[in-house]
Parts: sequence; C-alpha cells; structure tokens
Amino acid sequence: MRPKLIGVIIDENGVPVDSCKVGETFTDKNGRFELSEITDMGFVSLFGRNPIFINEEITKSGYEKRRLSVESGRGGVSEGSIWDMDTIRLRKINTDFSTIELKDVWLAGITKNLDTIFLTKKNQVYDDGEIDFISNNCDTYSRGYYFLGIDNLPKNVFERHIELDLTTHILKVKRVLIYGNTTTNEKTKYDTICTQGKWKQEYKTISLNTSLPEINGVYNVVDFNYKSIQLVKK
Repeated sequence: MRPKLIGVIIDENGVPVDSCKVGETFTDKNGRFELSEITDMGFVSLFGRNPIFINEEITKSGYEKRRLSVESGRGGVSEGSIWDMDTIRLRKINTDFSTIELKDVWLAGITKNLDTIFLTKKNQVYDDGEIDFISNNCDTYSRGYYFLGIDNLPKNVFERHIELDLTTHILKVKRVLIYGNTTTNEKTKYDTICTQGKWKQEYKTISLNTSLPEINGVYNVVDFNYKSIQLVKK
C-alpha cells in the first residue's frame, strides 16, 4: 500500500521546478506533485498492516537525481491517508569542476588496485534520498566488506579510513587501519598514521603527494558534485 503523497520540488534558489518526474507523475508549474494512493489487500502482519516502504525516483534533465524515500515500519496506514512530503530541493548538475570548493576535510575510499579514489566531504548528513553513487562507494571501499566479495583491504584489515585535510596548501592525512579476526568479527587493533604532504588542483585533475603510497599520484576527476568526487589515476 502507498498513501497519497503530495509535496513541492524546488531548486537551490527556492524556485519551483516544473515538469520534474516524481515516480509516475510530474510536477506542475508551481513545483507541486501528487502521487495517487495505491491500496494493497495483502497479508496482515503480527503488528497490523504490512510495513510501508516508499522509494520513488525524482528526475529532471539538468538536475542531480534524488529519491523520495519514506517508510512506516509497522504499517497501519488507513485507506485515504495523505502524506505531505513537504519541500524537496534538487541541485543542478555542476559541469564546472573549478566551482567546487576543495578546501575542506574529505573522507576517502580506495579500490583494491588503488586506481580509483572516492571522496566525500566529512560530516555531511545524507538522507536516504540524497546518498549518491560516489558517497556510497566511498563508504563501501572504506569498510572493505570482505564478506560481500569486495575484499579490497589488506589481510585481516576490517576497515581503512583515510581523512584528507585540504583546508590549506599543506595536505594533512590521517589513516586508520582497523584489524581483526574475519572469522569472529572481533576488532583487535587500531593502527593510526598522521602525515603531511602536498596537493594541487589543475583543471580536472588532482595530484596528491604524501608518504602514503596508496593515495599518491595524479588523478583525473571523472565525476563530481558539491559533496563527492570520483578520481581515477592517470
């Protein structure tokens, strides 16, 4: 079951976004959308009606994709209910990398062969509808997820967290390796290294020069937005 959903789509400047696709419908000239109720006479759980999980894609050419995600864990929404999704902001796709403010603290995730780095700004609060491909990969490759078959970390390392401080021309790096027993999932040791180096941004490339070989090199910026960047080594 899906209750009736209503809401408004605006851009970063608060201007309504018309003709924006939300699920199976589109916004009007005022940015308003309305998704019709969908009823389901399915099985009843021990706690009442079935849980409700809503995950509708929001798309508009020239804007970053978002998802309208909301749930009611125990269900129980009565027929005829209306949920107001309030105001949802869309960011325009940024095609000019020079406008991205790099002078911040970034978290890094690295692929197994060390050819790709995913960067996400530290302390960003991502709601379920805003988490993007880059930030998802940043988290995935930081934690390793050996049990899912990625296994991009050194032997007996559960997680590898790398923090890059680009707030000045001096690159400050903090790397934490979390060791443990992959059979018992017990974390046994934390190995922390803090070091410095240099970084440089030129057009659509970023160069990193530190004492940590896993991040050194010149990288092409292949994807980016205001909070996340994907780098591929040249």
